[in-house]
Amino acid sequence: MYSRRTRLATRVSAVLVGVGVLAACGGGGNQSSSTFVRTSPSSEFSTTEAPSTSAPAVPAGSQIVISHFSYTVPGSVRPGQQLTVVNKDDANHTLTADQNGLFDVRVSGGGGFATFNAPTAPGSYPFHCKYHDSMHGTLTVQ
Repeated sequence: MYSRRTRLATRVSAVLVGVGVLAACGGGGNQSSSTFVRTSPSSEFSTTEAPSTSAPAVPAGSQIVISHFSYTVPGSVRPGQQLTVVNKDDANHTLTADQNGLFDVRVSGGGGFATFNAPTAPGSYPFHCKYHDSMHGTLTVQ
């Protein structure tokens, strides 16, 4: 027969193992980490609502969509117009002007979005993704 001390040690060990298993299996199942750059002020969320990870509703012609490693760009935009970039790919992307300093927006994969303002001077502005050499596009400002 087991001594009282042995039974107590066995029970404590079983509890510790159970707690360890629960800690290892718990949480994290539906969490995602997303980092993105916004060039506009951040929104505040009510304490009773969870923040949305979907792109905000934006007027037609002011959204650039990244999907299947390609850009869908409006035909043209107004000078200084605020644009929202939505990334529908799982991979992170950028929308980086070929001309240094005009715009450089990083957008997280899995529905990330960011906003920036179009250049103020009319013209054609070639851009690319820093991470994927095959991704190119042109933003036309009129």
